Amino acid sequence: MIRELPIASIIRRQDARSLNQASVSALAESIATVGMISPIRVREKGDRWEVSAGSHRLAACEMLGLADIECIVINDDDLHAELSMIDENLCRNELSPAERASQTARRKAIYIELHPETANGSNQHSSLRKDCKPSERFTANTASATGQSERIIQLNAERGSKVIPEVIELITGTKLDTGIYLDKLKRLPPNEQMTAVRRDLALIRQNERAAKPAIKVADAPLNDESAQERQVAALMSAWNKAGAEARQEFLERIEQPIFDRGAA
Repeated sequence: MIRELPIASIIRRQDARSLNQASVSALAESIATVGMISPIRVREKGDRWEVSAGSHRLAACEMLGLADIECIVINDDDLHAELSMIDENLCRNELSPAERASQTARRKAIYIELHPETANGSNQHSSLRKDCKPSERFTANTASATGQSERIIQLNAERGSKVIPEVIELITGTKLDTGIYLDKLKRLPPNEQMTAVRRDLALIRQNERAAKPAIKVADAPLNDESAQERQVAALMSAWNKAGAEARQEFLERIEQPIFDRGAA
């Protein structure tokens, strides 16, 4: 059911991702021009409405100063509401490798809770069964919902399940937030992952400090005599480096009146 709801009555989930302000601004510009194409998804939460999909669109409408927003009202339970939020996140290109791994692993955990028959490889050969639906397999269901390949989904789910959440949170947004580094971490025992990350982050900071140029201490202000001496020395150095033709040209130019040289 689609309804117009007061923006003031809508709240975001506590586990929602932080807003990307660049995306919010771009959405606000689009909504101001063509309107909001897709309503946000909300569910009733006490006397308020909780967003399950569309936090960036909600923020864009708030930025525009709108009072109401078009919503699809759903009756999802907690797991289905979280699933909707994760699917929207996975469809966005701005997720970092660490964020994508974490979100995919969480989606798999929810999906197995909702469909326990797919756990522990029980559906490994479902493609051989004529009565099997693709949605029964986690990777196929996620691929359909997000547009990603099953191979990438499986890879991200493995990264997110083998790298502990505290480590994923620590590397998110850093230079270690890469697929290659996540694959390196997932091979380590959980009790060694945090040690490795802290060591590598410290090494990065050390290298960054070493790469910064030393701050030059400003020279003491020159008095008139010192400044004049430096200027003369600079002129003499330039004169000595110049060839005969350049010196002759220079002499001819300084003999001209200032206004003649400016007009040249």
